[in-house]
Amino acid sequence: MKPLASLKILDLTDGNPYPGSLFADYGAEVLKIEPPGRGDSIRRRGAGADGADGPYAPYYNRGKKSLTLDLGQQAGQELLRRLVPGFDMLVANVPEKRLEPLGLGYEALKALNPRLIYGVLTPFGKEGPWKDLPDYDLLVMARTGLLEKTGMPDKPTRIGPPLAYYYGAWHLTAGMMAAYLDAQESGEGRKVSVSSWQAICSVDDTYVQGLQGLNVLPKRIGNGFPTTNPTDTFQCKNGWFALSIGSDAQWLAFAAGAGRADWGEGTVYAHDPDRSMKHYFGELDGQLRDYFRSITIEEADRICQEAMVPGGPCNTVGELMGDAQVAARRMLLEAEDPVLGRHKQLGRPAKFLDGAQDDAEAPAPAPALGQHTDQVLAGLGVGEREIADLRRQGVV
Repeated sequence: MKPLASLKILDLTDGNPYPGSLFADYGAEVLKIEPPGRGDSIRRRGAGADGADGPYAPYYNRGKKSLTLDLGQQAGQELLRRLVPGFDMLVANVPEKRLEPLGLGYEALKALNPRLIYGVLTPFGKEGPWKDLPDYDLLVMARTGLLEKTGMPDKPTRIGPPLAYYYGAWHLTAGMMAAYLDAQESGEGRKVSVSSWQAICSVDDTYVQGLQGLNVLPKRIGNGFPTTNPTDTFQCKNGWFALSIGSDAQWLAFAAGAGRADWGEGTVYAHDPDRSMKHYFGELDGQLRDYFRSITIEEADRICQEAMVPGGPCNTVGELMGDAQVAARRMLLEAEDPVLGRHKQLGRPAKFLDGAQDDAEAPAPAPALGQHTDQVLAGLGVGEREIADLRRQGVV
């Protein structure tokens, strides 16, 4: 049995269903509330002209149930309120002030379920001059200062995946679980608020410490690190290789493995800060690039592994999918989907190593839009005729 199998969650997110996905992956019963007819906008991301769900929905909605409700109608709001006493948590990614006029704010729902954990993920929080600004991941990273510190000296660069959404979801689910554990003792639920902007701010410890300790603003230096180098990507004969030296001992081990005594002990490159501050952003960088161009990725990887130095190939997604490490840690799972058929999905990062075999099980497929509507409403005592009326009115 998965560890959160006893937990029941109402998922009101749209466009970023990852908080509910995290709970579902660990066994919680997650009931996705979606607008009738169109559903969560994640269903349309990457979708073709045939109207079928795009490739994101099967991953982000796996293991969930789907109930369609028009929360703009009083009947839809009332049905949601009737559900609340039977659930432990509610998670949304719209400002609470948009839910309060519908009778779905924290105080209104707490009156129905005093132990309810009410989680809200927003771009910038509910206070301050940015509170109503729209967001995309690029804008969140820009306003945190992370974007300005990422990239080459001539241009800030976005980090590949939408980190703001992921980090926000992680912090929100962690905060909600902390509140849930507290509620088991106190009997009182809590509202948990996380903004994607705050989550990214919390990531940047290196530069915060550098600003406080060195009294200098960080600069964009590509893949380099402010205090210890070489840290960069280098082109080999057959592709790109990443090297990240974190200490003098690692550098000297790499120099020995590479057969480069001219980089080793007794040279100007042997020790920091001289290696990083005086030479790496100068002649040493050029020497390293010439060296890596003379060897293959496989040779570079062997040198680093034998020397126990952080280095490795810059894998493509295709190369990663076939890697033995991915298989060993079960990071790709076989999943079934009514549209996509049998396909691969990412597995959970956290593994339970006490003999439990649930990591090897295929996740339950993502639900079709409204697949569980009749079942959930019947559980509330809503009869077939009333469900048919609600469907005619567009409430479900």
